[in-house]
Amino acid sequence: MLGAGFSASEQFPLVMGLRARVLHFLEAERHSSYRMFMEPGNGGHAEGQFYAGLHEIDPNDTLEFEELLIALQRRLQNTFAEDPCHTTLRVLKIGCARLLWCIHNSIWKVGSVYENFVSWLRMPQDSSPNAIVSFNWDVLVERTLADSSVAWSYWNSDPSVIPVLKPHGSINWSGHLRENLRAEYGGWKPLGQGSRLSYDSWEPLSNPNKQEINSDLRYMIFPGDPELPDRDEDVRLLWDRISEAVLQREAIAFVGYSLPEYDSFATERFKELARGKRVEVYTPNEKHLARFESVFPKAELHKEKFEHSVYAKPSPGC
Repeated sequence: MLGAGFSASEQFPLVMGLRARVLHFLEAERHSSYRMFMEPGNGGHAEGQFYAGLHEIDPNDTLEFEELLIALQRRLQNTFAEDPCHTTLRVLKIGCARLLWCIHNSIWKVGSVYENFVSWLRMPQDSSPNAIVSFNWDVLVERTLADSSVAWSYWNSDPSVIPVLKPHGSINWSGHLRENLRAEYGGWKPLGQGSRLSYDSWEPLSNPNKQEINSDLRYMIFPGDPELPDRDEDVRLLWDRISEAVLQREAIAFVGYSLPEYDSFATERFKELARGKRVEVYTPNEKHLARFESVFPKAELHKEKFEHSVYAKPSPGC
């Protein structure tokens, strides 16, 4: 189970501090897809629609990124169509995705700790290969597997490849099939049978929204978004695959994942799936370790960053 701490060694932001990183990126880049909303006077607001909504929802600038998105979603459930918070939420999502792609494009070669991680994944298994559940929107783990010539898939239907299951979506996924739209480009392929989520099967690690055309179709679940398995069929299918993968394995290792309280569904599902299994946790955050201990009392807790953990060192089989 991978969280933001897994990707931090390649300079991807942690959730803590993500707000500042996204805002700095938006203000520095001012891409054509959102620049007008940041201009003074836009939408009748002296500071522009984006900043008007930001200051409306967080006047003291105290909310972190996930708290900010949750507050925006709650406000937009009961507000008027002209509320600038609509624009604020959309621009923050665009900026977050563009920031992650910018970092990806700057990586010439993944670090050795990620190559070592793959060596653990390659270790012989008695039955199924290791599986990855990533809560990260970035595609760093996919890039690492591809660079190491390891076969992987976004579904777990093929027992010969490593499944990379992403319950919160990915910066390279599209939800156009959910909107009953047909893509002229032939590379788009559903994640798996029955899924209406797609990825570019011809170039899975490239940015399909370089020009920010139809960027709203990019499929990423943000904190506060309403997509839950009991309401959304595509999310239910993703969690069905995750449940199946976890049940087939003997142990669970949480790496750089915080087990956030706002994601109560994931907490309860993992609590159920972990029964009778060995649970390992790797995070340097004492607060996160305490939460894991309360949910998984028998877990092996390691106060370590990913890059200092056993999984960042060469596996015994190397």
